[in-house]
Formats: sequence, C-alpha cells, structure tokens
Amino acid sequence: MEIVIILILLTIGLFIFEKLMRKWLNIEKVELSETPAANIDRWGRGVILVLALCTIPLSAGAEEMERMIWFFVVYLFVLNLFQAYLQWKYIKGSKEYWVTLASLPIGIGAFLSIIFFYY
Repeated sequence: MEIVIILILLTIGLFIFEKLMRKWLNIEKVELSETPAANIDRWGRGVILVLALCTIPLSAGAEEMERMIWFFVVYLFVLNLFQAYLQWKYIKGSKEYWVTLASLPIGIGAFLSIIFFYY
C-alpha cells in the first residue's frame, strides 16, 4: 500500500516540477502531435519498443534482476532523448525539450530510488 502512496506522491511531484519549469522558463506546452513530427514520433517510438522487446530475453533472468532494472533505465533514457530530439528539431521557437531533459534525471532517479528501496 505504501508503494501506491509513494507513486502517487511522485506523480504529483513531477507534475508540479513540470509546471514550475514551464513557468520559470516561460515555456508553453506544445504537443508533438500538433507538428509534422507526429508520424516520426509514432514510428520512432514503435522502433524503440520493438528493439527493446527484442533485447528483453538478454536482460531477463531470475538471478539477474539488476540487468532488468538497467534495461528499463536505458529504455526510459532512450525514449526521452528521442522525444527531446524531436521537440528540439520540430518545435521551433519553443524550449519544450528543456522540460523533457530536466525531467529525465529526476524521473530515472525516482525510478531507481523506488526499485532499490523495495528490491
């Protein structure tokens, strides 16, 4: 039950962090689906997912839980870097990618903290 409370608090914290970053840097929210990058985003996420699913057998194992944890960290890292790149390239005049890049280490750090605390 306490893990659910921690996840809810983490979600609220990341939401507040994003709002504060947007206000501090004066960044309006722009979705990639509103740009010409919508198809590239869908295809790129699909390719990243297929590659990730192909590498799961190399990462999974009963005695090697650490490999699976690092697999998810790398997957989240690559996915967010891809999103930040598309935001930088296709959303001209916006600093949307700064919010994505600033949220990346916080999200991965929170993920690792929860995993290592409960593992």
